[in-house]
Amino acid sequence: MAQPRAAKHRPTPLHWTETLPGWVWLLVIAGWTLLLYGRVLQAPFVYDDLDQIVRNTSLASWHTVFTRFVAAPVAFTSELRAASAGSSYRPLYWLSLAIDRHLWGLSPAGFHFTSLVLHALNGILLVRLLRRLRLSSIVAAAIALLWISLPINSEAVAWVSARAYPLCLFFLLLGLLCSLHFLETRKPHHLVAASVCALASLLSHESGILILPFTALAILLYSRGDTTPPRRSFAIIILGVDLAAIALFFAIRFAVGAHGASGPASPFAFASELWKYIGWTLLPIHMSVERSTSMPANALSVPAILAWVTLLMLTALLVWISRHRPVSAFGLAWLLVALVPFCGLIFLYQGMAERFAYIASVGAAIAIVAAITYTKPPARNIVIAAAALWAVWGITRLESRLSDWNSPAALYSSSLEATPSSPTLYFNLGFTLREDGKLTEAVQAYQNAIRLNPHYQRAYSSLGETYARLGQLDDAQAAYSRALDLDTKDAGTTLNLAVVLNQSGHREEAETEFRRAIALSPNDSAAYTDLGVLLYQQGHTDQAAAMFQSAIDHRSTDPTPYFNLAILYQQSGHPDRALALYRKVLELRPNDPDTLANIQRLQANPGSSR
Repeated sequence: MAQPRAAKHRPTPLHWTETLPGWVWLLVIAGWTLLLYGRVLQAPFVYDDLDQIVRNTSLASWHTVFTRFVAAPVAFTSELRAASAGSSYRPLYWLSLAIDRHLWGLSPAGFHFTSLVLHALNGILLVRLLRRLRLSSIVAAAIALLWISLPINSEAVAWVSARAYPLCLFFLLLGLLCSLHFLETRKPHHLVAASVCALASLLSHESGILILPFTALAILLYSRGDTTPPRRSFAIIILGVDLAAIALFFAIRFAVGAHGASGPASPFAFASELWKYIGWTLLPIHMSVERSTSMPANALSVPAILAWVTLLMLTALLVWISRHRPVSAFGLAWLLVALVPFCGLIFLYQGMAERFAYIASVGAAIAIVAAITYTKPPARNIVIAAAALWAVWGITRLESRLSDWNSPAALYSSSLEATPSSPTLYFNLGFTLREDGKLTEAVQAYQNAIRLNPHYQRAYSSLGETYARLGQLDDAQAAYSRALDLDTKDAGTTLNLAVVLNQSGHREEAETEFRRAIALSPNDSAAYTDLGVLLYQQGHTDQAAAMFQSAIDHRSTDPTPYFNLAILYQQSGHPDRALALYRKVLELRPNDPDTLANIQRLQANPGSSR
């Protein structure tokens, strides 16, 4: 007798995604990252990149990298907030820049490529972590793809100087994976790997301290989905290893002499700052690369009280949903915990910054996607549609912001829409405009910076340089003088003032300032050269020759003092000395037309002058 046959169930697309091999998701995430961020490869170095990479000759020597960034802290140099001197210790961040420097030279595309790879790797590791926490492949991938496309992350990915945050997150995620592997296998090498990753995250950025609460959250979620929860002793061992890594980091930090900037905490502003970060993460309508003026007042005001009340309500909601929606609770807890260090309880020399939300935004993506999965039909379709519209808007906002990063002037101008009271942004806009030859607009930008900060010494100095390029020597002199009133030991501004005084015909005052510039910076060959020119113009030939020779002694690769000294010898009747110096100029500056012309005159008539 024939037996009844069971109905064949055709697998749904969601079930099909669970059968895909891991490398498919790797390619999807890598391709998504490249699709969204590919234009960043054409972006130039901007803002702190100029000091930390372009002008940072220490990156070119491995010995100097070790002595400067591994064996010693790096001092904070910031005009953003008044604070005592402090320093950071992030050797892995600097090592990553040094590796790029040796691989790509000073090509910004290479540095940006490394940052994009880090962002993609973080997306891949996030999928692996969520799968280890028993989320389905499609949910884990959706979280990673959403997180990769959040506009708030554009600063940490598109700005090379913010790489410490993606690098730190890379080791955090890797450490969490190793910890969960240890819970499953009990193999010691997974525990060792977890401790190494915890230390590496801290050596990338101080945010690595989040490894401790993140590990606790991951273990809690992992245990809830397991019919045989891991023994408490193994969880304690993992947390103990994290604590040991944190203790070792602070010991190393103390040994090398690093210490954070000190200043007042902002406990009353804590809740307000936290809500600002959440708002930027979810709806970054206006974005800024400089957020020091975004800090709320540290006062017990009505807005501050309301912010605290809503934060307490959110915390109560977190406790409630942890019983019924554990994945959403995990994401929300991740978000809040990751933002706590940046919300005023400890003093941060740069105040607020969008890049501070890079690690925290992982929690936002987890909470949002998990909330959708917990929603039941028919409400789920409405929620999915709303989330899709929001995600599309976010991608549009991301692409708009990445366009800003491709143009320094656009970056600073658009940032000023979000933080119009930032003197630092006006200063950087002025610098960019000046380098682009837009001198009148640069003057306006520098004046705006000074209007917002009347004690902005660098703005006065740069304004003076811009006036000098415009030929407005009196205005340049006034700006330089004001800059020196604010910092009497600024050798560069002193030298610039001397040059302007000389151009204005005030030669005695110029000589005084040249000599003061030399006293302030004895190794600056430019000061010796310019003073030599002035002395030569005054007829003090021997003194001028001595100054040119001093310039050569302090910087033997600069052809200018060789050329000037050669002219002096040529006109004073020493053709052999002049010819030898002209040949040296050609070694340093091949085919220089003025040098070739003077050599031709000397060879044609050794007794002739220039």
